[in-house]
Amino acid sequence: MKLFIPLLSMLFIGTGVLPCYANSDPTPTVNTPIVNASVKLQALEQWIDEQGKSGQLSGTFLFAKKGNVLLKKAVGKVHPDQDKAIVLDSSFNIGSVSKQFTGMAVMLLSYQGKLDYDASVQQYLPEFPYANITVRHLLNHTSGLADYMDLAEEHWNNTIFTNQDMLNLFVKYQPSLEFVPGSKFAYSNSGYVTLSAVIERVSKMSFAHYLDKHIFQPLNMKHTKVVNLLSEPNLLPSRVYGQNSDGLDDLVYLDGVSGDGAVYSSIDDLLKWHYGLLNNKLLPKELQQASITPTTLNDGSLFHYGFGWFIDRKSPFIVAHSGGWVGFISYIARNTKSDEIIVFLTNKVGGVEFEDLQKRIFSAIDANFGEFE
Repeated sequence: MKLFIPLLSMLFIGTGVLPCYANSDPTPTVNTPIVNASVKLQALEQWIDEQGKSGQLSGTFLFAKKGNVLLKKAVGKVHPDQDKAIVLDSSFNIGSVSKQFTGMAVMLLSYQGKLDYDASVQQYLPEFPYANITVRHLLNHTSGLADYMDLAEEHWNNTIFTNQDMLNLFVKYQPSLEFVPGSKFAYSNSGYVTLSAVIERVSKMSFAHYLDKHIFQPLNMKHTKVVNLLSEPNLLPSRVYGQNSDGLDDLVYLDGVSGDGAVYSSIDDLLKWHYGLLNNKLLPKELQQASITPTTLNDGSLFHYGFGWFIDRKSPFIVAHSGGWVGFISYIARNTKSDEIIVFLTNKVGGVEFEDLQKRIFSAIDANFGEFE
């Protein structure tokens, strides 16, 4: 799940220049701008450390450029009631950042000839009560579906809520669509949970198994899995827990669903994801382009969202997404032209204003993330 934080731009830290995954010359020419940048990064790292030590900030942060990790840091605690420290391999609930993995799973099924973006959802989920909603509508947040959380709040009993439970509520109550499918953009978690159900029905695998087999394992993302209240205990030993100023702020009864969230990942794994996409390891480049192509609405106008990515209006090679759920806030931004990526994963930001955090980060790094800065 579940919430996205519009245009959250991002954070980063570290000291050295560490080799990464791309082919590039890691040795910069020493000059005044680089010296100034180094001073700024050191000041940023010191500030992050101070916030971590005071208990105001907990998370991991990464910035990489042209194959070099320039900023990398871990601060805070895995759990508010434990002394275990967060490390660079810690896995966080990435909230709506998960949607890009749901999008990729749909794209892979399309590549395998098992799914058509423009087919009615009813072709794959016959019980789905809206004949005029397509898979593409779900991917692009243009379906008009009601919010499943509102449905659950009104009609559910607070036991663990699953994808099938969501579908059952839509079938039983058939809430009116908020608009004609394709006529406008309205961010929809319901759409991405429905996509998870489509993926399971078409692939004949659980959503978690499909992502693990076709995305996480091929990219060697060892600290990334779908984790929710239905998962086996200790499925992901590197997971951390959401927190707030009062203590634990972690999974709730709605966390039996998947597709709109539920992926846990680490900063290094998301760096592998970046290079997996950049180097077309999962899909041919021309097919992958669909994920970062703006949505065309019924009237021919564009909305700059693809399949799990917001897209910069002036520089479409820059994409980003944020996520927020319970105690977690996450963010990823990628410049696919200049090979730059920012990732931050937190399980507590109670004492830090997000706007202040963004300003500090972007003032300290030499990068181009367009309108997401």
